[in-house]
Amino acid sequence: MDRNAVLPSRDANWADFVPVQTLTGRESYRDRHHDRRRSSQSSVAEETTDGSSTDKDGGRLLAHDNDLQQERANLTRNLDRNPANWHAWLSLVAFQDRVDGFGLPDSTNTKRRSNAEVGLAIYEKALGSVIDLEGRAQIYLGMMSKALIFWERDKISSRWKTILSQCPLHIQLWKKYLDFHQSTLSGSTLEKTRKHYLDSVADLQKQKIHVGCPRSQQSRIYTIQIYILLRLSLLLNEGGYSELAVATWQALLEFGFNSPPRISSSGSNTGKSPTDSFGKGQAVDSVIIKTPSTFEQFWDSEVPRIGELNARGWFNFKDGEGEQWQLSSAKGTISEDDSTTIKSWAEAERRVSDSSRVPARTTDESLSDPFRVVLFSDVQVAMLEIPTLFDHNTLLSAFLRFCYLPPCSDLSTTKTRLWDSDQFVQNQTLYDHPGWAKSSLEKLSTSELDNVYLNDGITPDPQHDTSLPHAFQFPLNNYEISSDSLFSSSGQWFSAFASWMDRPSQTPKWFVLRALQMLAVKGVGGDCFAEYVLAFELQNSPTTVRNSAKSLLKKRPSSLRLYNAMALVEFRLGYIEAANKVCNTAVQMSNRLEDTAKRDAILLWRSQAWQRLAVGQAEITLERLLEYGLEGGLEGTTEVNGRVLDSTSSAAHLRLRNALTAGRDHMLSLSLYNHAVYFSDLLVLAEYLTNDLCLEAALSSFNTHVHCFHEKTTPARVAEALFRQSFARLLFVHTMQKHPYSPSFIRSFLAESIAVFPHNTIFLSLYAWNESRFRIEDRVRGILRETVLANRQRCEQNEDDNCDHIITQFFAVYTDMQRGLLLGTNNNAIRGTFERALSSEGAAHGAGLWKLYFLFEHGNGNVERAKEVFWRAVGACPWAKEIYMLAFEFLGEGEMNEGDLRAVYDLMTQRELRIRIAL
Repeated sequence: MDRNAVLPSRDANWADFVPVQTLTGRESYRDRHHDRRRSSQSSVAEETTDGSSTDKDGGRLLAHDNDLQQERANLTRNLDRNPANWHAWLSLVAFQDRVDGFGLPDSTNTKRRSNAEVGLAIYEKALGSVIDLEGRAQIYLGMMSKALIFWERDKISSRWKTILSQCPLHIQLWKKYLDFHQSTLSGSTLEKTRKHYLDSVADLQKQKIHVGCPRSQQSRIYTIQIYILLRLSLLLNEGGYSELAVATWQALLEFGFNSPPRISSSGSNTGKSPTDSFGKGQAVDSVIIKTPSTFEQFWDSEVPRIGELNARGWFNFKDGEGEQWQLSSAKGTISEDDSTTIKSWAEAERRVSDSSRVPARTTDESLSDPFRVVLFSDVQVAMLEIPTLFDHNTLLSAFLRFCYLPPCSDLSTTKTRLWDSDQFVQNQTLYDHPGWAKSSLEKLSTSELDNVYLNDGITPDPQHDTSLPHAFQFPLNNYEISSDSLFSSSGQWFSAFASWMDRPSQTPKWFVLRALQMLAVKGVGGDCFAEYVLAFELQNSPTTVRNSAKSLLKKRPSSLRLYNAMALVEFRLGYIEAANKVCNTAVQMSNRLEDTAKRDAILLWRSQAWQRLAVGQAEITLERLLEYGLEGGLEGTTEVNGRVLDSTSSAAHLRLRNALTAGRDHMLSLSLYNHAVYFSDLLVLAEYLTNDLCLEAALSSFNTHVHCFHEKTTPARVAEALFRQSFARLLFVHTMQKHPYSPSFIRSFLAESIAVFPHNTIFLSLYAWNESRFRIEDRVRGILRETVLANRQRCEQNEDDNCDHIITQFFAVYTDMQRGLLLGTNNNAIRGTFERALSSEGAAHGAGLWKLYFLFEHGNGNVERAKEVFWRAVGACPWAKEIYMLAFEFLGEGEMNEGDLRAVYDLMTQRELRIRIAL
């Protein structure tokens, strides 16, 4: 049968006809379905002696086949009625994938190619009917995924050029295009791949500067350009070219945020830096003249650039100034004593690479590697004008991703949030050496078995249960960042920067801190970014952060958000009285501020409440909250003037609820969802404290207010996630303070939250932490399976852009490795989880996940398996130098002979990865 038989017929007489044979003409639906279920049915068949039972199984299979045929008939009729419905075309392809068992572990290469051929035929026919641009883009995305299986590389590359010329503004298409070139580096070299990236930026730039290009379209183009440069810089970093990667971001930030005073069209100097209006809601001047020659002079002068010591920025540069600056000599120099034997090469290469992360200067006397100097021509691509003030956030968000830092939630956009699920961006674990990956699974000792609780009514003691995994151990963050996680104390709650601090950084920590500080001082990103930078400095330089907070407040004396950040710094450093004084002073000051500035006063009330509650001061927390309701909250003074509040007074509680509810409703009317969350959070805390620390009362209040955020807009979704995270924090604090609770109560809330936000690592981690006390059922693995299935359904219906999330795959592996033999985990089970994760499209090229797989096999003494995983990883991640180094650092002691290691080295040079010491 011709494969076109699968396509919908235009003849109404055939609308209900479904061919018995499949697209390949060899197997019936029942045959295919029976093949997939044969292994699971065989054990049942062997035990069954009654023939009627077999008949029942056959009947079920026949009914299932009838369902499949009916579903195909419905899909065909829908397309006959409306062939322009691109959702229906995607559903048809998804249906065919299910029928063919596409993506199942037992799917052979022949079946995958057959499925891809049929899928491509459907997609090609769909393109002849679909006119909608978004619909065509979605069809192209699906089609090019199938093309990777069936077409040759040259044909795919040629088709991509045609597609991007037709849909130049679709960022997901550009992402898929970059994925193709990066993942098929084996057919090219890193330099050729870099050229594809640079050409893409240049092609987009031609469209952006085209006469008549509207500002909104320029903004979309700029977002795509920044994403491409983010991918390029990460590619260079992971390929060993760290100096060029860092220099690219120095050029982007200097040109974007530190440009000289503006020059109007009449030639008069406005005397303003483009950052003077940051955070003030003003539009960017559209008549800025920034000539390449002036930036080239700044770059070639070799004065300190952003992130370096004594950097003042392009804004303050004067021609000829570079002669007086001379940075410290290059550290990453090659010594004559460096051995070039295979045995010692990896150690020497690692040492030189680790000390050569930032660009050198031509004036460095000890410089022996000319490639460490980055010329202007190497970074000229970064000279991109920022179209709108809104696009500053895009550039900042991309820089944070380059540094593998958590995103600043208030700066994130719908487009930049897609980066959080990108396997080529979320590669920070590539630089991890997790001990739990290299060690074998051990049986629980008899003493540990005593910690297994068999009854949900028994409350375990988490402080003394040494067998429990730490709730915050998972090394990847994927949740909404707020002040709760930014300023979290160690072991008290999830910390936004803890995993970043623990792992070796490709970009030096001192460079990142200086760069962020310079941007915050200039006002880039507004108060939310300044708060983020203070929290980052608190982690990296706690002795200087108080002075930095005071300096920022001098520049922005009316910023209640910065006052709140300063108070949290004081709380974190242990200066409790100073912290309370900052809060009280700022609250009193808020009454003299404008309404827009006054809104952030609720942050101060919330921070004080949580800080007191975290140390067990429930009564004081309630008394302080009642003060808010006494005078109407933000509408009047919050001073008690010596009056003693009765915490049992129903009138006082009613005033508090009314004041907080009014504040929440006002923020909702202004679409300030995050502020509405702060009020809602205090309403929940008030119910919890008023009802003698009753979680049921708190949950009832939560359920009442969470409906305010049940909208499909991104701000509302973010707000709901923040609200749920805050309630999860309340559950954790309640548990750790040893108050009575029902584990099933916690389980129910977390399961509900995971259903809404399946990739949120706060909910996933706490669910696993809660279940680790009660080893009755393997609920963690079960909820992950359900989550993955649900995501695939949403993906088919185009409801979830992040359905194949690499962090969820990481979490599945992590929980399997932490589960222990008591719950049935063994090396084979963990290996199966790795294979399922790496067979998914969203994690197949996750270099960090591949490295983790290798460390797992090698750590368990499975040398041959480790070598097999190594070569597969090299094929899947041909650009990642860290993958190649595994052979020299883990397989060099007799596990690989000298000839094999030399072959690995030659492959690195063939693909043009950066090698600093010749072997």
